[in-house]
Amino acid sequence: MKQIENYLYKSINLALIVSIVFAFFGSFVTLKTVASGDLIPTDDLKGGASVFVFRGSKKAPQARGGFASAKASGSSAKSGFRSNLQSSRKRREEAMRKRAADLAKAKARERNAKLRLSNTLTITANTQMERGQLAGAISNYREALKLNPKNTAASEGLSEALTVLGIDTAGESLNPVALTYLDEAVKLDPNNAVALAKIGEIQDSLGKSDLAISNYEKALSADPTMTFIYQPLGLAYFDNGKLEKAAEYLEKARTSGALNDDAKYAMASIMAAQGKVDQAISFFDEIIKSNPQAAEPHYRKGKALILANNEVAANAEFREAVRLDQNYAPAWFELGVSAYNSGDYQGAIDAYKRVVAIEPNNYKAQFYLAAAYRQIENYSEANAHYKLAEPGYKNDPNLYSEWGFCLGKTNEWDKSIARLKTADELGTTAIDKNNSGWAYYNASRADKAANREKESNEKLTLAKQSLESATQQDPTLDAAYLNLGSTNNALGDYQGAITALNAALNLRSDWVIALNQLGLAYRGTGDLQQALAIFQRVSNLDANNVFGLYSMGEVYFLLGNKKEAKRVQDRLKKINPTMASQLDDVISGKIVIDSAKQKIQNKIPKIPKIPF
Repeated sequence: MKQIENYLYKSINLALIVSIVFAFFGSFVTLKTVASGDLIPTDDLKGGASVFVFRGSKKAPQARGGFASAKASGSSAKSGFRSNLQSSRKRREEAMRKRAADLAKAKARERNAKLRLSNTLTITANTQMERGQLAGAISNYREALKLNPKNTAASEGLSEALTVLGIDTAGESLNPVALTYLDEAVKLDPNNAVALAKIGEIQDSLGKSDLAISNYEKALSADPTMTFIYQPLGLAYFDNGKLEKAAEYLEKARTSGALNDDAKYAMASIMAAQGKVDQAISFFDEIIKSNPQAAEPHYRKGKALILANNEVAANAEFREAVRLDQNYAPAWFELGVSAYNSGDYQGAIDAYKRVVAIEPNNYKAQFYLAAAYRQIENYSEANAHYKLAEPGYKNDPNLYSEWGFCLGKTNEWDKSIARLKTADELGTTAIDKNNSGWAYYNASRADKAANREKESNEKLTLAKQSLESATQQDPTLDAAYLNLGSTNNALGDYQGAITALNAALNLRSDWVIALNQLGLAYRGTGDLQQALAIFQRVSNLDANNVFGLYSMGEVYFLLGNKKEAKRVQDRLKKINPTMASQLDDVISGKIVIDSAKQKIQNKIPKIPKIPF
């Protein structure tokens, strides 16, 4: 059967389906306000400052899974169809036998030898049919028709014989070769309801719901007593996206007492599409009652409860599903989504790990598992699962963006750059260019710390190019201006840094991380008074900002105001004694600031980065 998403979009009631069923069958997301472009700033005591920007919210809700089809896993959508079809065929055989006497009388009255022989061959073929001598019967019926093309009994007999041959050829696998015999049977007798119904069943199995519907409808028209066709016809309409017609025939099947679990699943899906969630749930309850040990109906009921905004009850159904079948991955997946969206990231990890243990190639679960590890800052595990998710998300810039961020967090900057460049190639947004610049900038700092000056400068140049492109593409992206300012500071282009950082502050006023960089830029130009004013502003905004206090103390000392420098040092003692001691070395003259600046920076211990 086709995926539910396909037939839903084809429905006449498209607007209703898009608004209701799209959520139910695979894209339901917990309704929360999602901020776009969440910033992740980093700042350290060596003067580095950069900002990564998520393409959406860093805590964006994860989407629900979806049903593969309306048909229950491992069940037959046409339960009871073949036995009923066989009964209908037996009725046709009995009708043929009842006409045998009339045929014998016709033969006796016929004076034309040729026509009399045609009737004789027909009688012989009828006898062979009764004895199961199918090949002989078909041969004699054909000879009878050659002698008399208007021999109705022969044409009906041959139609019946070809129907039997078609049913036998189709077998349990519904071999499409049978269509050759069944199509000829219908040409000989357009009212052969059994052949028409069998053609419908085979076409249905081939996914050709249009042809299945046509033949089922013709079969019912030829023989209205074949009520067992209601159910497969309803399911065929369901596959075809014609939900109203599907509901009409499935309700007829229900009235006739022939509604099996597959049809109940379909009816539940239709009720959900029509916004009748309570009725959908009632169908699942019927299935659960008749299959108390089956996990799937609990899972599907849980999905309906999600649509009814009853997540607590839904999770109870999902838990019952995995209790009944610990390897029922779809329910584990839903429990993972629920845990993640509620902020229980460890619970999400536990659930998604069960999914990927059962289905290692469930790329969506791998992606979601990576995101859950990212949320608890276990970046190594996150990287491992982003890699496992990649085959299913090769064209998704979000995967590469998140993966590049996590690789940066594990200081694998070359890999981070590669992933973020891929995100940029796929997404081509200013955010993606900003993040590439972010990675180049931080990779440059890593090279500089390892005394790889040439490589460091090359990466700074690439960072600047990427960040300038980001600001041109989106002049409102404050993070790109901040990163560009930091990059220009590192390149010694202090005036360029001032321009970029003022642009960032115009977009995000009193942004401390940008102010600190702006203070460094003014200091780089030799404007110590302006630098001091900036660092004082930082201190007013954030009295415990260690980098701002340290820089302010240095600038006071450079201006010859040791008293204020000492006062700043005293404030630092309460916040960061190590930095206070370092500033004391500057004030006491143990370290000459400008000539020994690099040595100072190398001695400054790195403190934890600003939390998410």
